Amino acid sequence: MKRKVLFVSDWPDNVKNGIALQKLLEKEYSDNYEWTVWSCKKKANNNVSYRWRCYFKGALYVIRNRKKYDAIFIWQQMVGYVFFELRKFIPFKTPAVVLFTFIYNSDNIFGKYKKHFVKGALRYSKGVIWPSSEMADEVKKDFPKYRSKNHFTLMPMFDIIDNNIPVEETLDDPKFRNGVFTAGKSERDFNIVIRAFKNTSIPVTIVCPDDYPITETGMSDNIRILPFSKVSHEQYYALINLAFCVLISVVSEKSPCGQLLISYAMSNSKPIIATNCYGVRDFIVNNENGLLFQVGQSKEILGAYEKLKKDEAFTNNLVKKARQTAGEMSPNNFIPRIISIMEN
Repeated sequence: MKRKVLFVSDWPDNVKNGIALQKLLEKEYSDNYEWTVWSCKKKANNNVSYRWRCYFKGALYVIRNRKKYDAIFIWQQMVGYVFFELRKFIPFKTPAVVLFTFIYNSDNIFGKYKKHFVKGALRYSKGVIWPSSEMADEVKKDFPKYRSKNHFTLMPMFDIIDNNIPVEETLDDPKFRNGVFTAGKSERDFNIVIRAFKNTSIPVTIVCPDDYPITETGMSDNIRILPFSKVSHEQYYALINLAFCVLISVVSEKSPCGQLLISYAMSNSKPIIATNCYGVRDFIVNNENGLLFQVGQSKEILGAYEKLKKDEAFTNNLVKKARQTAGEMSPNNFIPRIISIMEN
């Protein structure tokens, strides 16, 4: 008899990821398993209150339906943490639960309290998967009792993207084509990006939260800031397609790195400049498949961009090796890892 597995995500109904993943699981991993992909979100709404309602809804869904499944994989980390917190106070039996999570010991509010949540997840789960080997090692040191429950694997690119969608007229300013693209919703430092490129002629597009605090002064007109509320899921990737390179700048050496952006850029031949931080080092080897800069060093960012522009042969070789790396960031590597943890 096949084992029933619940896969909990947060992809809205208008995003094709869940449907595509369901088809992949049924095609490639159905000999021994019956999969159900379920999303805690229905709308493409990034409002904080809506997200937290979805997280609690997801945790309650898992609790109510846990007896229907032999194993549960939670892709949306906050659903998992809420679930494990409830498990502390409400004693109930669960099947094997595996959690994917990221951010550990970061400087934001959640990061400061995450050890508390991680301890609960390790206690009640079958295993926790981290997208950074260094994060996994740090957790092993902090919680030696649960060393065997910490796992690392490259984060897969689940997003289903139509590369033929053009940039909308309101976003397609010819001045910003073939420039630098940078984006992110958490742990990002966009002020250093402004500092690196202001007073140059290099076009820079920043996609960030509507309330992101811009503190850098004297921003020149070669830099534009687009709020996420004005950039749809499809347009986010359409803008990347128009860029010359992708820049990932994070606030600290222990910040998450934006693996999905890295994967998409690598797959679509966009050279990457990134902070030398947790996670990034699992994907990028400096001067081999990308360029790394130290936290806070705006001059290194500009220098990396100029190196890409001046040395075409170097950039082409970088892109070629990056495409090979992107091939490793696949559901066909990630799903067997989940199965292995559930079964062992």
